[in-house]
Amino acid sequence: MNLKAWFLLSGIFIFLSVKLAGQDIQQDNANVIQFPGKSSAQFDRLFTSFNKLVLHGEGTINILHIGDSHIQADFFSGEVRKRLMNDIATGCGARGLVFPYRMARTNNPVDYFVKFTGTWESCRNVEYNKECSLGVLGIMVKTKDSLSEIIFHFRDPATDFNFIRIYHNEDAHNFGFEFPGLEGRYSIQQTPASGFTEIVFNEFMKDSLRMRIVRKDSLKSFFSLYGVDFENKDAGITYSAAGVNGAEVISFLRCDLLTKQLAQAKPGLVIVSLGTNDAYPVKFDKDQFKENYKALIRNLRKDDPVLPVLLTIPGDSFRKRRYVNKNLPVLRDVIFEIARETDCAVWDFYSIMGGAKSIQLWYKKGLVSKDKLHFDKAGYIIQGDLLSDALIDAYSAFIDRVK
Repeated sequence: MNLKAWFLLSGIFIFLSVKLAGQDIQQDNANVIQFPGKSSAQFDRLFTSFNKLVLHGEGTINILHIGDSHIQADFFSGEVRKRLMNDIATGCGARGLVFPYRMARTNNPVDYFVKFTGTWESCRNVEYNKECSLGVLGIMVKTKDSLSEIIFHFRDPATDFNFIRIYHNEDAHNFGFEFPGLEGRYSIQQTPASGFTEIVFNEFMKDSLRMRIVRKDSLKSFFSLYGVDFENKDAGITYSAAGVNGAEVISFLRCDLLTKQLAQAKPGLVIVSLGTNDAYPVKFDKDQFKENYKALIRNLRKDDPVLPVLLTIPGDSFRKRRYVNKNLPVLRDVIFEIARETDCAVWDFYSIMGGAKSIQLWYKKGLVSKDKLHFDKAGYIIQGDLLSDALIDAYSAFIDRVK
């Protein structure tokens, strides 16, 4: 039996186990995207773009997935990326926005690794004791070194690139970029003063990029890096993940450059997977959570008031490995309220998973870590497949409606 078949059978076994355990999963809690308010009309715009891509091979659809540690590891979001790029875009697309997490001494997504030189400091949106500007990814690194290098090596050569956008601090005009081995084969399209620099390469590259950051004067100023967007401008889907371990909704409200960078990224869909850390403490302030979440949605839609936004409800988890977290069903209800009031779609993974205590069933099937808070790789891949199925089913229903 191959790995994919095992994952699928494991997923089926979980749902059979849930039903046998007497969990009551109502029809509206099945694996579907729900569309409160006017969200259906907004997603029609997304699905129209899907149709254009499927039928005519036209258009680039940028998807941004924001979240916490469930997203930083990129097993969950990585599976959705793979599924959508294969099932909707027939293998076309680019890797999108990435960050050299290793430079910030934290875990990196598995589909690329990073090497670097120089001395770098880091800042994340979960660090209350630090003051720093942050962008879409919620994390940054900075250096005063006169010369440093970053090498990105991609394990999936199918997602090639010939264009990158480097997000950095606006006052980085005294720093420049070089790409050793590619001299004379690239051009700089945007000045650093805008907060980003765009590089166009004369050829497509697949597996690696060596980037040198050079200070052009003697001033001891910082160069701050917020992320690098790898693109190829082909028709397809570009799926970027922005996860920070420990992030709450308020964490992304600290990202003062988020709206400016979103204006450049121009997402056609934003998926928000937050709430696990908000609901983890014994005391959960649902009113403050709601206020923060609605503020985040306003920030996401600042340049595009009808941007399709999908809110995913966290799955079940235990507190300190053994205590049922009674805040989670409350969190679920609040997210549905937010969705109705802001015209966002909802994917209710808490109910799909089986509701209260279902984490124990997943743990017994070997799909959850010992902390009963995070999933193992196999569990995240099942979660990614479920969300992908729900999105594709919603797109299929759209096709049936507009025939």
